Amino acid sequence: MFFRVGTILRIKDIEGEVIGYIKYANPQDGNKTWTEYRLRTRVGERWLSVDECYDEYSISWPANDVRGQIGPEWHKVDEGTQVVQQYGGDVDVDPGERANFVEYEDEEEEKTLSVEIWSDGAEYSKGEYIEKEDIAEIGYYAPKKTGNSKKTMMMVLVFGIFFVFFCSFISTAVSNGKNSISKYLDKSASFSYVTSITGNEKQEAKVYSYGAGAAALTDDVAKIIISGIEGDTQSVTQKDDTSNEEIAILTDKEYCLIYHPEENKDEVYVQVSGRKYNYTSDNAPYKSSSSDTTWYRSHYYSSGYKKDATSYKNTPSAYTMYSGSTVHNIGNGYFDSYSNSVRQASVNNRSSSGGGLSSGK
Repeated sequence: MFFRVGTILRIKDIEGEVIGYIKYANPQDGNKTWTEYRLRTRVGERWLSVDECYDEYSISWPANDVRGQIGPEWHKVDEGTQVVQQYGGDVDVDPGERANFVEYEDEEEEKTLSVEIWSDGAEYSKGEYIEKEDIAEIGYYAPKKTGNSKKTMMMVLVFGIFFVFFCSFISTAVSNGKNSISKYLDKSASFSYVTSITGNEKQEAKVYSYGAGAAALTDDVAKIIISGIEGDTQSVTQKDDTSNEEIAILTDKEYCLIYHPEENKDEVYVQVSGRKYNYTSDNAPYKSSSSDTTWYRSHYYSSGYKKDATSYKNTPSAYTMYSGSTVHNIGNGYFDSYSNSVRQASVNNRSSSGGGLSSGK
């Protein structure tokens, strides 16, 4: 059983596209191998593990809330070393790279908890066992062929590359910082200003509520904001990849958290700030829970701090001595795909309307 990058799978009631895979070997178990497939799904990133040596199959997802706190409901069933033998697609590994791993099960032997200890930190994931029959290949995203001529295929490839760069150039030139989340929230009738939080270095974060305090889902609010800024994002990440959980949006200039205030879990707040605010301050978001605050800080540290440390290298940072958790599943999920589609639609609309480039505001 092997799935190419681009294969569309249905696993129980979840459909996903294979965007990468890693083939591992365990030198402590006779170099037996298994393959893990990275999937892009509607509910976020998923990993399909296929171990045909032991006829074991599972589906899992990142569990950044574990952070080493493994309760008595879990019992260890396996441990060893995993060495990368082969990989393809969108995965961040190199051949020969290795990590120690520990596998746990719940009492019913249905749920899984995995720990991978890499050179740059530990990664945790939760999942469940599935049957081989639960995995069905239902499609494949293959490039369209225009003919058998290699010359024709090369011309199509060159044109495609040019078109991508051209669209990217237009998108960057037209937006040029215009697609600001804070400006969009100020103008939108769907959002109401709540308060501001002052940080270090005269930086400020603004907080808004959606729908005048009406019950709402973070997923819906994220789509509204992404559409409002024409998909102009760097990454969009949802906490635990679970519907209606907190969502962080990172753009070139801003950092935004969409969350439920602790006192009213039906309401949705949006806190947005310039990235310099986050670089210099580690204040908790307004009325956020302790777990949301922890994730908000760890996500910024994982997604934006390294670049900001270069941009603001002469400015004191609140994260210089940071020793908390990190978030490994930055973007690459449903909302990043949604951003891409909105951004492309915006470029197409500008092109079709003959708007071109403009130096005006």
